[in-house]
Amino acid sequence: MAILLINQIEKEILETLESKTVCSVMLTGGNSVISFYSQWSQYLENCLSHIIFYFGDERCVSPSSVDSNFFTVNKYLFNHNRNSELSQVYRIRAESDNMEAEAARYSLLLPNSIDILLLSMGHDGHIASLFPNSPALLETERKVVPVTGPKAPFKRITITPPVIQAAKQVYVLAIGEEKKCKYEEALLDPDDINSIPARLVLNRTWIFDLNQEIDVCPKS
Repeated sequence: MAILLINQIEKEILETLESKTVCSVMLTGGNSVISFYSQWSQYLENCLSHIIFYFGDERCVSPSSVDSNFFTVNKYLFNHNRNSELSQVYRIRAESDNMEAEAARYSLLLPNSIDILLLSMGHDGHIASLFPNSPALLETERKVVPVTGPKAPFKRITITPPVIQAAKQVYVLAIGEEKKCKYEEALLDPDDINSIPARLVLNRTWIFDLNQEIDVCPKS
């Protein structure tokens, strides 16, 4: 069970709501988060009306495609809209014919600093859709950009390093021994963001096992 992580995130949300009327939560996609979302959905309803959900990246497919991050979140976290009806959910319209325009539109929706950012690291060390050697890793101005990834679906829209670095609290899911080994590799040369983009968040809170105790890093 992911109850320790769920409790920690719920605590962060409630603490944020002590000083603000809403809490911004940016979600991640990928198969590795399905179990977590399925469990979290059972605890989420109490504060849904005070959360604004965003997405860190999206594949350029229909929102009804199994390759869509929105599809995954809607199915497992929002239980096919049962929960999302109680909250504000801003998805990336990555099926748009104009990726640049959609990236610009989504940028305008984002707050200056996300309260809680969830990321999942891929086996190659990518986070969001920031893959190794991606030009988007050099972005310093734009918050959201279109990119071409190394695997299908190739066309994607992703947040950039400025959004990640400005987030108040970041949880990085790297579930499994292979991803933990990638994290340990990243520690050997922490400044080489280009080869392992997850080095952007080495100083944030990492989750290698959904049953682990949560050692939370200080907020940004």
